[in-house]
Amino acid sequence: MDSRKENFKLSKAYKDKINVINIITAPEIEMLIIINENKYSEYKKSKVKPSEFCKINLKMKNVKSYHFVMKYFSDIRVLLNSISEYKRISNIKKGEKTFLDLIK
Repeated sequence: MDSRKENFKLSKAYKDKINVINIITAPEIEMLIIINENKYSEYKKSKVKPSEFCKINLKMKNVKSYHFVMKYFSDIRVLLNSISEYKRISNIKKGEKTFLDLIK
């Protein structure tokens, strides 16, 4: 889910057969880049969107492009470490699942 306000609804045919586990799909990929660059504290003080922070402060102009992201996270360990660190430093509500829970 993109938002805590969303709820996934199953059709009646599956309602009693399948359990729904909501996964919050935060963060934006730019946030993982900020975390990997060790700039999270600086970002929090800036009060700009993660994509703008990457463009302005990290000089990453194409931060939203598929090719940039694929190249940046070409070493899967970088992505996994960023996801893990995001969960550690974020305010995840009790019982919520994140990307890290999917890959465990």
